[in-house]
Amino acid sequence: HTVGFCDKLLEKENWMPLNVAVVDCGEENKSLVSVARVWSMLSKRGARRSSILLCVGGGMVTDMGGFAASTFKRGMRCIYVPTTLLAQVDASLGGKTGFNLDGLKNEIGTFSEPERVVIDVSLLQTLPVRERVSGYAEMLKHGLISNEAHWAELLNFNTDLIDYKYLKKLVGESVQVKENIVEQDPFEQGNRKALNLGH
Repeated sequence: HTVGFCDKLLEKENWMPLNVAVVDCGEENKSLVSVARVWSMLSKRGARRSSILLCVGGGMVTDMGGFAASTFKRGMRCIYVPTTLLAQVDASLGGKTGFNLDGLKNEIGTFSEPERVVIDVSLLQTLPVRERVSGYAEMLKHGLISNEAHWAELLNFNTDLIDYKYLKKLVGESVQVKENIVEQDPFEQGNRKALNLGH
């Protein structure tokens, strides 16, 4: 499903992919070794600052891919296609990039916004329940710190029998909550720290 979605995106934008680098899932792979593999692939394939690194996956991929893009040739174009609910409402937004070092999460990173974030809730249909619940917990947090109407919508949403059209609306509202906070505090000096609740 994700591959078909990305093929359509490439075709629509008239982009020609250089190569594909696959990174195994799991926090243990959010490492300098994985970042170096991406850098090496970009270099070997002749990527330039004007090239685009298309990061397709969950938060680990957008965090690490975003870091690779922000540092390759001192910064190249980057687009995220988040494929988990948590990545769609959190990791792909706000410009935080990074990877883990010596057992410490996101120890190395940059603040670097992608050129674009492409969110399609239909990509979530293949997620296991645990992944959906994880992302929905983040949305509930956004509801708590936004307004009563959004909070009520989230509490009344049926997470067992998902209406993806309605979920799209809720995801959009959740994205707006995070973007509003990030806009006020882009480098996490003040109230953006509230978004770290539960992390």
